[in-house]
Amino acid sequence: MKSLSVHLDRLEKVLKARGIPCKRHQTLEVAAAAFGYHNQNELTAAGKAGDLNPPLAEPIGEVALPSGETIIVVRDPLANSAYAIDQAFVEQVISEERAELFGPSPYGHLLNLSRLLDNQILPLQASLDSIGASDTIEIPLFIAEVSHKHGDNLYVMATQEALDAEVADYCRSSLFNDRTFRPDSPADADDDLTKLSDKEIISRYFDAPHEEYLHTSTDTLRVPLSLLRKLLGLMPGAASQEMKPTRETPRSHSAAPKPLPDTTNSNASQLTAGTDSVWDDHPDYPSEDWQYEVGNGDTRRGYWDWVAAKLEEAENEGDAAEDTADLPPVHKWCTDDAEGYAGGHLYILNGCCEVAHAGPRLFSKLGLEWSVDHDGFFYPLTKKESPFVGEDGFALPNGYWPHMAYSCLYESKKFACPTIEVGFGQDGEGDRDAELRQLNAYAAEIRPRIEAIGGHVIVEEDEPDETTHTLQVLIPFDYIVQNAVEFDDWKIKLARLMMPKGTPKVMAEFTPQVWVGDQTMVVDPQGDTTWDITPEIVAMGRQKALDLQDDQHNTDDFRYTLNAPKWVQDWDGPFYIEVSEQIAAFYEALDKRS
Repeated sequence: MKSLSVHLDRLEKVLKARGIPCKRHQTLEVAAAAFGYHNQNELTAAGKAGDLNPPLAEPIGEVALPSGETIIVVRDPLANSAYAIDQAFVEQVISEERAELFGPSPYGHLLNLSRLLDNQILPLQASLDSIGASDTIEIPLFIAEVSHKHGDNLYVMATQEALDAEVADYCRSSLFNDRTFRPDSPADADDDLTKLSDKEIISRYFDAPHEEYLHTSTDTLRVPLSLLRKLLGLMPGAASQEMKPTRETPRSHSAAPKPLPDTTNSNASQLTAGTDSVWDDHPDYPSEDWQYEVGNGDTRRGYWDWVAAKLEEAENEGDAAEDTADLPPVHKWCTDDAEGYAGGHLYILNGCCEVAHAGPRLFSKLGLEWSVDHDGFFYPLTKKESPFVGEDGFALPNGYWPHMAYSCLYESKKFACPTIEVGFGQDGEGDRDAELRQLNAYAAEIRPRIEAIGGHVIVEEDEPDETTHTLQVLIPFDYIVQNAVEFDDWKIKLARLMMPKGTPKVMAEFTPQVWVGDQTMVVDPQGDTTWDITPEIVAMGRQKALDLQDDQHNTDDFRYTLNAPKWVQDWDGPFYIEVSEQIAAFYEALDKRS
């Protein structure tokens, strides 16, 4: 889960409720200012680094109320205090709306509530209808504190096994970022670190010679009944907020697991055993079709019994359904239409780099590769392709802002789809036809470059709404993987492909030197001393570029950019590079144009 996506969803939800709808790149700019970053580039970098991750709310256990409702007792790790959330709110709102994955505690802290979606939350060993007003609920706590150079991570769980799992997840997430554990480390050459148990990975990680330390302890949380009831009263909104319609699930008055649907077909249990949840849909036989047959009186079977019967019927008729045993499930909002796709444009990633449409059956038919996400669901990009999409973009000199999160299918091939949205007719925006003419002229300008690498440029009028035109730049993933090393490298190459003509340029100037004793002396150059670094500056973003200073490490690296003369790249003596005045003049010229 990307924390930045959730923050942006929350922001857009609030703005929309107040009549201020924003496009994604506008929300990024607002969020960057709100979080104290210079621009959206710094914000997205912080999101990738985990700097925007709110602490995890720590589920303590479930309590069944005498009224039949169930609450989840939760610990706010920042306040070191407990509170409770209605389980119905978790199941019907948090699980359905990504913006609700982060929520405020009664103590004023924004917390990540994703752990509350875990079906393995255990019941507390007490019931509120059997204890007195002065009694308390005692909960054993297992505590671990990980100290590292960025601060401390605190984990508090109700069992030792759960604590080990959390700490082991931290170790695995940091594993290959640590030089000690890199795959080429001689000490680990013969080990498969992915097969270690939680305790083994913890021991291996913290026994290594690096500056990270683990401290563990135990404690007991005693929650007075009166306080628990008071805490419940502090969150009236959790149970009273408008619920999204969802499939009805049985309400448990005790802590017993949710019952499985009735099944009578012998193969139904095998089908449900292969799913994460019995409430998921089979990719070939959605629950909507089953509900239709039930409504028509065509079947009285339970859903999975009906699916098993459908699979048997197809096999007996010699028209067996495609073998999906080895295919990952798809999210319920996706359509895996292997027969209906006719080769047109189909979004496969949305503006949050998440799955939009398509699935493994369609990809198999088209001969395209895919991967699975951390939850085991189909993801349309491979591990090699995924690094080159992101909730990020850059401002071109003509003012257009390509958003780099989208991906699509077109003519049965897979493309990255940087997308520009141009608004019209609103305050501060231009006329519809004038904006369309300008967008079409720019599309015609860059189209030969894009088509030369196997891509396409598509302009959609009045899309995605009647106040916006959209320009889609389709870049084959094969081209990106072969020509870029990482996301920032790809951003520079994309800026070069999309650079409009007739705009100001930023030129770097190289001055070679030699050592004379312990002093440097300027010498004659061996060739051209200036070269164009405009794409690098544009991809970097305005504020970060304006912060650059001459003759520093971050400006010295411009000698290795694409347009730098070869003799400059090969120079082995002292030197300095000047860019700051050029960058200031570049943005001053753009401001005058606008």
